[in-house]
Amino acid sequence: MVRKLEPYIIASWHGHRNDTDIPAAVKAVWDEKFKAQRGRTPGRQSNVDIAILDSRGSLVHSFDAANHQQYGRRGRIESYTADELSRAASTLGLAKRPTKTPALKLPDLQGKQGVRVLVSLDDERMHAYRAPVVEVVPVEDGDWDHLAWPEEARRVSSSVLLPYLSQIYPPGVMERTNPTTKEVYRIKAVEGELELSPVAAKKGPRHAILRGEVRIVDEGPDDFGYKGTLEIVLAYRDGESTPHALRGYFDGLYPRSDRMHRDTRWLPLQAAIESIPE
Repeated sequence: MVRKLEPYIIASWHGHRNDTDIPAAVKAVWDEKFKAQRGRTPGRQSNVDIAILDSRGSLVHSFDAANHQQYGRRGRIESYTADELSRAASTLGLAKRPTKTPALKLPDLQGKQGVRVLVSLDDERMHAYRAPVVEVVPVEDGDWDHLAWPEEARRVSSSVLLPYLSQIYPPGVMERTNPTTKEVYRIKAVEGELELSPVAAKKGPRHAILRGEVRIVDEGPDDFGYKGTLEIVLAYRDGESTPHALRGYFDGLYPRSDRMHRDTRWLPLQAAIESIPE
């Protein structure tokens, strides 16, 4: 699927067809799509549309990304979408593009110090969520002052890690959305205390371990949150009190409910956390 999308520049918009604030560009594409469908027998409409435009912005091909006839058939949605993308590629003359896969390059901050977070949701019904989503967050002066070298074990509020832990949420999950603005609820808080403990070192670089259970809370009105175990190794240069690097993981469970909120599944939500540059 990713290879089928490689020739395209991808843009998305989240909302409803009858919204009054639909961006003009989106409305123009939709008008052209439904104009082309006039005279056809209407069927069940998917809530996900894909429209392929040429370099001039004209609609070349469009389709429902989750065709209702494909539900419940393993791999059929993916196959259907790939076939439709191939039709568009053929129309645009992209079908014979070279298939050489470029080397994987993770996002970074062009040499500036930061933290990279890789997040994966293990949903057995939506395997695409398992592919890690990667975010990078810059580290500003003073951000790690609360993580100064511990001569002995001490408690640290997990809130000091909010800029990084706020990236740990399920990518692509839609039920946590503001019904008015259509914006996904952002993470507003991280709760829980962590223990910061020194690792014995006779000389040279030192390490400390930061571990504990945290609860991640979003900005929705119902105090929604999910818990997990956080463990991070911090590295300190000889003679320096502030860490210069870190690496760790988050291992938790995310509750995903059906639309009627009658059935809740607890899905493994995991993240790898590392400082950059390495």
